[in-house]
Amino acid sequence: MAKIRGSDLIAAVTVVLIVMALLAMSIPRKRIQPRTLQCATNMQNLALASVQHDFSKTYLPGYIQDFGIYAGNGSDPTDPTNRGIPHHKKLGTWAVAILPWLEGQATYEHWTQDRYPIIVADPKNPPHLGSTTGSAGEGFHMLASPNLGIFQCASNPANDSQNAPNSMIYNNGMAWPTNHTSFANAQNVNNGVGNSKYNVTMVDRTTGEGTHTAEGPNTTLGDFKDGQSCTILFSENIQALPWHRAGLIHGVDLIMKDQNQQDIVFDSKMPKALVARYIHGMVWHYEDAEHANAKLANQWNKLGTATPVRPSGVAPVHRINGCMNGNKDSLFNLRIRDAKSAVHLARPSSAHPNGVNTAFADGATRFVDENIDYRVFQALMTPNGKASSVPFTKFVLPAKFRN
Repeated sequence: MAKIRGSDLIAAVTVVLIVMALLAMSIPRKRIQPRTLQCATNMQNLALASVQHDFSKTYLPGYIQDFGIYAGNGSDPTDPTNRGIPHHKKLGTWAVAILPWLEGQATYEHWTQDRYPIIVADPKNPPHLGSTTGSAGEGFHMLASPNLGIFQCASNPANDSQNAPNSMIYNNGMAWPTNHTSFANAQNVNNGVGNSKYNVTMVDRTTGEGTHTAEGPNTTLGDFKDGQSCTILFSENIQALPWHRAGLIHGVDLIMKDQNQQDIVFDSKMPKALVARYIHGMVWHYEDAEHANAKLANQWNKLGTATPVRPSGVAPVHRINGCMNGNKDSLFNLRIRDAKSAVHLARPSSAHPNGVNTAFADGATRFVDENIDYRVFQALMTPNGKASSVPFTKFVLPAKFRN
């Protein structure tokens, strides 16, 4: 038998060590890649469900919608948690609207059938007795806010709710309030996709009917003049709140004191209602990197005024993976606390390196770099860029984004 020389043994051991080191280095990459793909797949399914919603309902979902009323008579006596629950309005989100196309029919029926409540009788009950808490809001029924994997990214480390955890956000168009435009203009179909489908300024005590004002127009796939492959429907957001909660509302905010009441006051002047646009949505702001360029003074968008309106500079927090103080290390520590913080954090963000997954209106998913030019981001968010309220309307989306 031939003897193995010492130099050969050393060489063999060296090769083995190198291979082991390479394998060890590849483990994190193998862990990240499947999570990124799963996130993209979930997002693609959301986009396809929204398309199905458009085919079925003839419009795309709004960021807040009316799903009916619970009469408050305990009409499902088989469920003991239904006893004593008051008459209440069922206000939900875009996520509720597309549940039938996400194999979530049972949850959707809980929202849309009048025999099921979406709040509990006693919001002080601990979660195991049927009540949500924390970022999921106080007092929502657990059967109306289950944990559904389709709304989650496996890489998101910031989900802190056991009920309806969520990291998916919807394209809700132009940010509002702003000094430059009205709420109605912010909801223009050229500016984005998701609009408010429920806006009540007062309730008639005699009839129980509300005065519905400032509800956004129905947006359809036919409004996408830039092409469905050029308009983002969904992205991901580390700070997004649970998918069932329409604004920073609690169960008690939905209660109707009179049995004949049909609506509750819930309009754009209320912080709890306004924030519904942002807590599981993304928006673009009337901002531009060249805001100080005097040569563009006459070329800015007029926004319906007599003279061009100069935009603000692009705030770092409004960019993809943006942070309040520009410190990227703080990305995972940011939380939506109120309407002010919500409007700033309504932008794509993720735990994936250097960018985010997005789903377009044609069902395709793309990874968008966090350093994307803000004008390109605005163009991808607007279904009809040239007719939109973007600051620089002469901008044309680069060809690489139009194939």
